[in-house]
Amino acid sequence: MTHRFLTEPEVAEILRCSRQKVQRLRLSGRLAYLPGRPVLIAQTDLDAFIAENSRLASSTGKREKKSDTSLSTEDARKWAMQAVLLKRKGKRAAVKP
Repeated sequence: MTHRFLTEPEVAEILRCSRQKVQRLRLSGRLAYLPGRPVLIAQTDLDAFIAENSRLASSTGKREKKSDTSLSTEDARKWAMQAVLLKRKGKRAAVKP
């Protein structure tokens, strides 16, 4: 089985980013590579990286509704008001939503 290897500039062109960005991805461990000169990145590793970092659009193309677990606007307002009042009173207790 023949593996295809790409250089950092080739990967940067595919990802439409700078070579320095590819280097940061590689050095942070997010993108696998073969050390050497030049540094080589396997096409399969690049494909896996793209698949892991891709966001799938919904079938309608519209944004999905946020989950019900998020705070409502009114709850957020109440929390903020309590935080301000506690700060004014000089209390340092944590405010829970």
